[in-house]
Amino acid sequence: MHLMVKRARDLMEDAEDFLGAAIDLYRTGRWSKVCFNAQQAAELALKALLNHYGVEKRTHSLVDLLDELIQINKEFKIYGEAAKVLDQYYIPTRYANAFASGPAKRHFTENQAKQAIELAKSLLESVKKVVTEGET
Repeated sequence: MHLMVKRARDLMEDAEDFLGAAIDLYRTGRWSKVCFNAQQAAELALKALLNHYGVEKRTHSLVDLLDELIQINKEFKIYGEAAKVLDQYYIPTRYANAFASGPAKRHFTENQAKQAIELAKSLLESVKKVVTEGET
């Protein structure tokens, strides 16, 4: 098996693990951590797909990863809004200094957490079809 293809599957497995963590955290009401884990799931899924296509990109920006991916597979253009929403959860979900006052966790809602899971789950399902099931 080609190394990049194997790495793509490894990254996809980690993406699914982050999504599982987001779902687990949702049950405990930890909205900021749900949002962060959903962002991580999407990031690793996009990196998995890029690896599948032989591309390695080092960034945490879902928008940048998606822009690179769209050059290869235009079908993923539909995830542009999801990337923009989830990108907002990379830093402020973890750091109080992203806000004027209060802990980071105080600034996120159940609705945001629910949406983050839905967006990440949708992206992962599409990526998985290509990475693990061989669709193009």
